[in-house]
Amino acid sequence: MYGMVNKFISTTVINRYGEQAWNEIKQSLDDYESSFIEMQPYSDDVTFGLVGASITYLGVDLATFLRQMGEDWVKETSQGSYHSMYSLVSGGAFEFLSNLNNMHQVISAQLKELVPPSFLCEKNDDGSITIHYYSSREGLEPFVEGLLIGVCNYFEEPAAVTQVKTKDEDTPFSTFRINFV
Repeated sequence: MYGMVNKFISTTVINRYGEQAWNEIKQSLDDYESSFIEMQPYSDDVTFGLVGASITYLGVDLATFLRQMGEDWVKETSQGSYHSMYSLVSGGAFEFLSNLNNMHQVISAQLKELVPPSFLCEKNDDGSITIHYYSSREGLEPFVEGLLIGVCNYFEEPAAVTQVKTKDEDTPFSTFRINFV
């Protein structure tokens, strides 16, 4: 994953658990790289190592931490470097989520080694949204759940997000459902 993701792990820890927690997590890592270059790719092992050290120190389960990261990612990117991409969408959460593949394609032009996920969004008759999430990376469904919650919150469309199915040998995608409240 790119350095921006590794840097963002510290942002989530600091914002939710405090600077002292992050400083202690850093000290627990023997080979911690103190500064990540946002646009440089790093091994997924580095990213998952940072997440592992964080949840161990914080005493939270992996799914909770990844969900928090997903929600926080939307808050940070919508106000920061990707603000312009959010502001292009006026049709709400469904329109934004339907354009995630296009957004990743634009970003891929700058980040040559990016291996983004892809999303297929369907609006259901009852107004809910079904999302099929395709990724070569395993275990990031809680992060995606947090992203979906964050997107709904950003567009002021409160919702409950449920993972309906996890990918397996027979199905190459995980499925989420967004029910607006």
